[in-house]
Amino acid sequence: MRRILISRADGSSMLVRRYLLEVMGFERIERNGREVLRKGSVEAVVTDGLHLHLSPEEIASVADELVVVASTHRSEQGVNALTVHATGNWTSEARYGGLPRALSSTMAGAIRTAFDALRDEASTERELEGWWVGLEVTHHGPHSTVPLIYVEFGGDERARASEAGAAAVAEACVEVVTKARPSNRAAVGVGGGHYAPAFVRLMAEGSFDFGHVLPKYAIPQGLDLLPEAVARTADGCRAVVLDRKGIPGAHRREAIAAAESLGLEVVQL
Repeated sequence: MRRILISRADGSSMLVRRYLLEVMGFERIERNGREVLRKGSVEAVVTDGLHLHLSPEEIASVADELVVVASTHRSEQGVNALTVHATGNWTSEARYGGLPRALSSTMAGAIRTAFDALRDEASTERELEGWWVGLEVTHHGPHSTVPLIYVEFGGDERARASEAGAAAVAEACVEVVTKARPSNRAAVGVGGGHYAPAFVRLMAEGSFDFGHVLPKYAIPQGLDLLPEAVARTADGCRAVVLDRKGIPGAHRREAIAAAESLGLEVVQL
């Protein structure tokens, strides 16, 4: 079963809940002491705790095939954005949930479906004009053994309360639950900044579907987790794509060797 996850502790997530109820026609039911929103075969589970800090067991109780988290996006730089990404921590720091140096299971095909849906929504909604739409690198919790993705809207305080942003995320979440399929061009990305511009470009071109992305700033601690990133891409991984700019030669050679040892194609940008 695939389900959307909404958190009462996240105001943006609750705006998605309202859109599902008031615009998309979901109905409220109670199951096992939790609120569930339902329309046909699509369900959204509403939790009290903040999604970032849910345990693997709590995540597994939501769905066993795919969990799609509707979340706020916070940006210290005030970048208003619609984003999608996998979760996990490349380093020993786990301030925002999850486990130190551990990656969640994810699904590149689900990230692809959300990416395309968010781009479609942004292109037709005037209130989202100027918003950035794309990927973020793998970061924060929760840790999940069930394939999981985050679909987010926000940036500054006003953007985090955007009804248009909530609508875009709600529509994208439903698209993922109903239409996402495993990708035959799944890849792990290595390098670049937090918003992964090189990998966003490849997604827009249709060249690859990215699951986990290791940013340049986390390479010193996180590069040895590359085999884990591949193993936890539920679709099966075809390639490792390197954004070479700024990656020291020793790290680049290590990434290439790891990819080749796993029998994966290596693409260098």
